[in-house]
Amino acid sequence: MSSMKNAHILVHTVDSIKNKYTVKEYSDARKARSIQDIIGRPNTTDYIRYVENNMLPNCPITKADIIRAEEILGPNLGSLKGKTTRTKPSKVIINTYNELPTGIQQLITINIVHYNSVHTYKYMNLTTIHFCPEPLVQ
Repeated sequence: MSSMKNAHILVHTVDSIKNKYTVKEYSDARKARSIQDIIGRPNTTDYIRYVENNMLPNCPITKADIIRAEEILGPNLGSLKGKTTRTKPSKVIINTYNELPTGIQQLITINIVHYNSVHTYKYMNLTTIHFCPEPLVQ
C-alpha cells in the first residue's frame, strides 16, 4: 500500500462568496458594477472617489456597495483592459561589421537551373527566379 498525502484545493466561486451577503447587499453590489460600466469603467479607487464626493448626482450606491462588488464579482475586467498602452520600442542600430571568424572553412554553393528561359538560383536557402532569353551555359 503506497502512502498518500491529502491535498486540499480551496476554490472561491461567486456563489460561495455571494452566500455571505443578504439579497439586498448582493443586488446593490450588482447595481454598483452596472453603474461602473455605464460611467465608463473607471478603476475602483476613482469610482469610490466619485461616489464619496457626490460627483454622480442621485447615485443610489455607497462605498460599501463598490467594495462588496469587488469582493463578490472580482475586479471589473473592462476597467483593467485597455489601460496600458504600447510603448515605442527602442531603435535597433546596426553599425558594426562582423568579420568572419578566421580558421573556419566555409562552403558556399549556388545551384542554377535553366528551364524554359527561366533561371532559378538557389543560394544559401534563398531562392530567386530570373527570366533569361538565352541559357547561361550551352
